[in-house]
Amino acid sequence: IFGDVNFLVYCNFVCTPCWPGPIRPILLPILLLSTWNLLPQRPLGWTFVSLFLAFLPELVDIWNAFRSQRWQQKQNSDENMELTSSSFPVSATLRLDIPTMGCVACVNKVDASIRQCKSAASIKDETSWLTDGSAKGGMAELSILANTEKEINDVVEEVVAVVKDAGFQCNVEKL
Repeated sequence: IFGDVNFLVYCNFVCTPCWPGPIRPILLPILLLSTWNLLPQRPLGWTFVSLFLAFLPELVDIWNAFRSQRWQQKQNSDENMELTSSSFPVSATLRLDIPTMGCVACVNKVDASIRQCKSAASIKDETSWLTDGSAKGGMAELSILANTEKEINDVVEEVVAVVKDAGFQCNVEKL
């Protein structure tokens, strides 16, 4: 069975144009089957380690969703600065194209960088995601509320600078 796995890995990394899609959906069942078959022959610790590593992307995704939800709840319950469209006459939606964002850890880094910028109080909503399909990279979208257009532009400049300081190329796609 492991010779077949090596062949599949070879086909995915060397012959990428001929392989129809990602290999993880194929390797995960093979790993689970081999874990089940080898369960009596190896220590239980190795079984837990292999299962943890196999499901690590899903665990990271759950963690990111939890952190994002927690940040939004904190933003919504902030009593010092009530962000409503009635108290701020100018609002804008900023969409950033981040072509060098390539994994869930990158999404995490971009989210954390935006949330920790000095203008975070003016950001009502923020979300980042990886693009689907053949395009590489990801996107980030923010809802900004402010008193003037100059404040909006200052927030945009700061967010772009913070994302670039985090190590990612960043372009304003839509404002």
